[in-house]
Amino acid sequence: MERVALEAKRREALGKGRVARLRRDGLIPGIVYGRGRDPVPVAVEAKALRTALHTHAGFNVLIDLAIENGGRGAQTVMVKDLQRDIFVRDIIHVDFYAVDLAQKLEAHVPITFIGQAAGIADGGVFEVHLREIVVECLPTQIPEHIEVNVSGLAIGDSIHVRELVVPSEVTVVTPLEEVVATVVLPKVVEEAAPAPATLEAAAAAQVPAGTPEAAPEAKAGEAKPAAPGAKPGEAKSAAGAEKPAKAKPEPGSKAE
Repeated sequence: MERVALEAKRREALGKGRVARLRRDGLIPGIVYGRGRDPVPVAVEAKALRTALHTHAGFNVLIDLAIENGGRGAQTVMVKDLQRDIFVRDIIHVDFYAVDLAQKLEAHVPITFIGQAAGIADGGVFEVHLREIVVECLPTQIPEHIEVNVSGLAIGDSIHVRELVVPSEVTVVTPLEEVVATVVLPKVVEEAAPAPATLEAAAAAQVPAGTPEAAPEAKAGEAKPAAPGAKPGEAKSAAGAEKPAKAKPEPGSKAE
């Protein structure tokens, strides 16, 4: 387990204005608590904190934190929580938890996958379900990571938490039946059947250009088109045929 030293200053003045000034000066506000002590507000250099967290141990690194004006020597802490800016992702606050090197604690340990699953060559897809597990051990015994070889995974095979190899002094807290990784067949997306309107449009698009379509039926009262070669006015529809006009009576004759 890696161990680094970090200096901090005790913050006497609190408030949003003071905190904003600290950040402008390259400092990150934070707090130290744990082991039955009162919380102590502190500030650490942003660059020094980033350097401490960029070790192989990550968040599990042990930090010997020396607080100026703290009235005591350096104390061993771990990073319990980080708050980041939602836009630029810079650290804006840090929580340090004081630990006892002689007492066990829980820690999150990342999982490192080695090799390539054999099932990928057969068209399978490698899926990761867990990227870290929770363990319990002494602070100095926290593993940097847990390695797992996935080369032997065929399609349908899985690796569970109970199959992970951890040091003897480490107890796994994560449920042993949880799946860590598996190889599955790729999912096939079925296309939806076309709607009736789409079918009709497709059928209409298949009609050869220039093919005459069925003429619409003539409505009652409308004349049907004349047959080829017929003289104009000869062919009229039965419904639309004109009635013969009544002859006008000759002068002097009586109408019947």
